[in-house]
Amino acid sequence: MKYISIESVIEAFNGCRGKTQNKFWGLLAIVKIINQRIVPATNYKFYTSEVSDFLEELFRLDDNKKSYTTSAKWSVMFSKYWIENIPEQMLDSEPNVYDVATWYFRRAPFEDNCSSETLLEKFLDSIHITKEEAQSLFNFSKKTVLFTQELYRDSDLLLRLQDEPYRPQTISFESPMFLKSHPGSLGQAPYVQTLYANQGTQKCLLLTQFDFSDYYPLSSQENTYLESQILTLQKIFFGTPGSGKSWTIKQEYERDETKVFRTTFHPDTDYASFVGCYKPVKDDEDEKKIVYKFVPQTFTDAYVAAWSDLDNPYYLIIEEINRGNCAQIFGDLFQLLDRNKYGYSEYPIKADHDLRDYLEEKLPEDSEGIRDGKICLPPNLSIIASMNTSDQSLFPMDSAFKRRWSWEYVPIDYENSESGAFTITIGDETYNWHKFLKAVNEKIKAATSSEDKQMGNFFIKSSVDEKEFCDKVMFYLWSEVGKDNYQTNDAIFKYYTEDDRLVEFSFNELYEATKKTDILKGFIRYIEEKK
Repeated sequence: MKYISIESVIEAFNGCRGKTQNKFWGLLAIVKIINQRIVPATNYKFYTSEVSDFLEELFRLDDNKKSYTTSAKWSVMFSKYWIENIPEQMLDSEPNVYDVATWYFRRAPFEDNCSSETLLEKFLDSIHITKEEAQSLFNFSKKTVLFTQELYRDSDLLLRLQDEPYRPQTISFESPMFLKSHPGSLGQAPYVQTLYANQGTQKCLLLTQFDFSDYYPLSSQENTYLESQILTLQKIFFGTPGSGKSWTIKQEYERDETKVFRTTFHPDTDYASFVGCYKPVKDDEDEKKIVYKFVPQTFTDAYVAAWSDLDNPYYLIIEEINRGNCAQIFGDLFQLLDRNKYGYSEYPIKADHDLRDYLEEKLPEDSEGIRDGKICLPPNLSIIASMNTSDQSLFPMDSAFKRRWSWEYVPIDYENSESGAFTITIGDETYNWHKFLKAVNEKIKAATSSEDKQMGNFFIKSSVDEKEFCDKVMFYLWSEVGKDNYQTNDAIFKYYTEDDRLVEFSFNELYEATKKTDILKGFIRYIEEKK
């Protein structure tokens, strides 16, 4: 077991002081105790003692913390734009996310293999916001957080911060730096008291000591819809091959593999291979007998799982979505992609006979997943897809289909430390992958007047030798750019000879054993030369 070092905690305190207001930490404490994805205009009730204990742990620099045992409950309701309004109401400038996460978990235990990224992931999980949302609040510049085997004493931290004889203190991110009141005293300390005493914070949340539902009841329909409290997504991650689209999807949405359903589109994918159809299968009771049954595919499996467990998020992951004929694959399911504000399909559709019978067998009788023979996407089923900009799709997406998705570009990361260490070995020479990549991508853009054919920083997964570089990188460059521009003014397949002549070459010439190494060395020299 490891703990964040006192040095990293001090650095985090200095990083947060003057940037985060105390009420911001009161808000984080409430969100932590609610412990679920926040849904706007929903009445949340929480025990004040749990918030008090958390604040006491963070802000009271005393080895003997005060414990709170009250059974009092308060109510809180968050606004529609509560995250967007935090910077204006609770932050003086943009704090670094690693500093905030470090202070937030400054006394928490971690596994032995913990890292700065582990800390960040745990922080976002704890407050139930996405990385995309967090980027509107925090600076994501990388910081290294140090971990040690032993937890420091708060009395030692206090001495390091105030450099005077120890006496218990409540620390503050605003002036004055030290306070007399205990941080868990919600009516006196500035962490929660300023949340309900300041009218400006009402743009983020309403906090009361009575139950909202006693005075402002929601309609039964709204209560039913809001019970799920899950963010619904329909998003396509797009970018060059090797930019990290699949990795991003895996990191963001595949933390529980039991709730993830994957498929990959290709030119032969159709409705039956996406949704399901009747197929001949062996009879369960007599293996010699063949019977016809509806065999569900990825979409139907995800649909049934999501409707059977509305309290948890499920993800349908579609890789290479633009390689298939989306109109043919989705068919009338296309209509389901229109979601209302609660995450349900705006326009349920009639299920075909085979699918209807299967769903009626698998789902409860009163399930909205197959009501009156109609199907409707639930709010806990998100559909996430990836798309390579370099792929020349046989079936371009129409604008109506595109409008039903949000889009996120995954850029090439030339600063990535892992891929930045990759090398290319040609003969007796070694070249840096990132240096070559940046140079060749500039050549590709100039030759094609587009960034679509560029390569991402993880186009290769590790350092490569001459053969792998030729078979993977050079083949891609030739098939996507080189052959179309061969013997034109935009040609990029050129190399410097030993006597400094610039000569054009074709991909086939790379397989002439006597010339291969010299051509590749001269090619990289041409690509990396500065004009």
